[in-house]
Amino acid sequence: MGEQAELRLSLNELRALLRRSYEALYHHGYDFAVMARSCLWLEAHGLDGIGLILRSLPDLETPCRDIVLTEPQQGHFHIDGRGRCLIPFVNASADLAIAAAQKDGFGQVDIVNIFGRLNIFATLKKAAYLNLYAAAIWYDGTEGRTHVMWLKSSRTLPDYFNMDKAVDGPWGRSGLRYVCATNPERVEKNVMAVLSEDIAPFKTASQLAAAYETALDEGIVVSGDAYKTLNKIADRLLVPSTDESRRGAGE
Repeated sequence: MGEQAELRLSLNELRALLRRSYEALYHHGYDFAVMARSCLWLEAHGLDGIGLILRSLPDLETPCRDIVLTEPQQGHFHIDGRGRCLIPFVNASADLAIAAAQKDGFGQVDIVNIFGRLNIFATLKKAAYLNLYAAAIWYDGTEGRTHVMWLKSSRTLPDYFNMDKAVDGPWGRSGLRYVCATNPERVEKNVMAVLSEDIAPFKTASQLAAAYETALDEGIVVSGDAYKTLNKIADRLLVPSTDESRRGAGE
């Protein structure tokens, strides 16, 4: 069979589908509503959130491996993802740095041995809501690119820089560093250790905002094959109505 026809879904329709998909994958082991919302934000801002999910499915559908969290110094956390996708624990990881920034003015989390780093995007919006400055910096060894998302003020969106080269930085070539602070200079110092002064954003905050407004008005185009795959996962939530499945209902 050939490729399925494209569909156009509203943000609410896509949010519901992603939520059901993550619930089917994780049940109550993670906050699947938050996970769905973070990937929806990528897609709504033109950053291929659905593609990230589909590429991550082989990992998401395997038994979870425990991540390793250490705190080398106060407010500076280190997480070894042990080869996992970042999606299930991206929000909790960023919350460590955010809480440290709220308490002491600066927080940092370095995450290594992971993939799916683009999912850090939605956590920058949370930092903005809390009037923090923030940035995410990572190197993608598969693409051979260095990425920077820099929230320069309490605007709700960052500028996104994408460099077609490997830049060695303080986070390590294959990891991600997330920093946030009450003082913009602390964040800028981390960013400028990597970013060339004359480089233009790959996507500006204004462009990301415009993409979101378009998604609100017109919905999001989803390929038929992606829609079918997500629904196949979500349908696992549906079980036959039998005496066994009804046993204990309402307890």
